[in-house]
Amino acid sequence: MDLETFTSLFSGSPFKPLLRHRNAVLNALLHLNRQLQGFVYENTPTPSSKPWIKELPHQLEAMEQEVLSRLQKPSLTAQPREVIVDILQAQSQLAHQISRLSERLSYRPLRLPAEMIVPLNNLTRHFGKTAYQLKLAAIELNELSQGGFRKQHNKSRGCYRKSLACDVDELRKACHEIREQTCLTESEIDPVDVALLFLILDDISDLSLWMRSLITHLQA
Repeated sequence: MDLETFTSLFSGSPFKPLLRHRNAVLNALLHLNRQLQGFVYENTPTPSSKPWIKELPHQLEAMEQEVLSRLQKPSLTAQPREVIVDILQAQSQLAHQISRLSERLSYRPLRLPAEMIVPLNNLTRHFGKTAYQLKLAAIELNELSQGGFRKQHNKSRGCYRKSLACDVDELRKACHEIREQTCLTESEIDPVDVALLFLILDDISDLSLWMRSLITHLQA
């Protein structure tokens, strides 16, 4: 067997496309955070178009196929296939939730009473904090893993899991407070706005759980 044929059998690790997939999902999460901030604070007559959300599914699908394709090929080192597949699924589910929430936010501006300003401010603040904490934790865990700092990795992963769990709990609490406030002022709000707001809150709660799930998978 010549060298070219031999090297073609080991055409690459799935980790690089998996990392590109993760970075694309986390960047989309930061886009979503900016969209949510604008949705709450900008009094625009119609939601602006978000081209990134239209491109995201096609980009991620190509990356997912590359990861799965590389898993089927021989490797010089044993690849933890189940771990990679689990991480890919967690990242894909997070991307799905991001896309769904972004679509909800683009339907129409909500017309809500002034009493909702404070709980909405809390919601956007907690969402932004959680999104950025997730990205920073994912970056640092990846750097520690690649650098071989197993002791530091083991110490850091518990801190990140605990920190993100607190952020997620605060985010879900903010969603609950908005639900309570909405019920108190429901007679002043258009029923369509109430329904859409509750769908958005459901999506944020689901998204927060997938953020926590991703960190758990990255620490495996």
